[in-house]
Amino acid sequence: MDKQVADVINQCSHTVGVTGLVVVDDSGLCLKAHGSANSSTAGYYKSLVDKSKTLRNSNEVPNITIETDSSNIFIQGNDQITLGIHKLP
Repeated sequence: MDKQVADVINQCSHTVGVTGLVVVDDSGLCLKAHGSANSSTAGYYKSLVDKSKTLRNSNEVPNITIETDSSNIFIQGNDQITLGIHKLP
């Protein structure tokens, strides 16, 4: 799984407009924080994904978007990894 995480970080960090990202394990612990993203947000991202799964009775992977004046945060998670991407608006 380390190679997969490294590939995702590499791909995302080279995307235009991405300022940071957080990779979170299934326990809510930060595996990697890069750029403007803070590792202390890892548990919050995991919690948001877990709570959003309870809103619908399906196996769909939730996509969460948080928009602010200075950045947009995109959060997506599955059973193993949650990814939070910080991007310029």
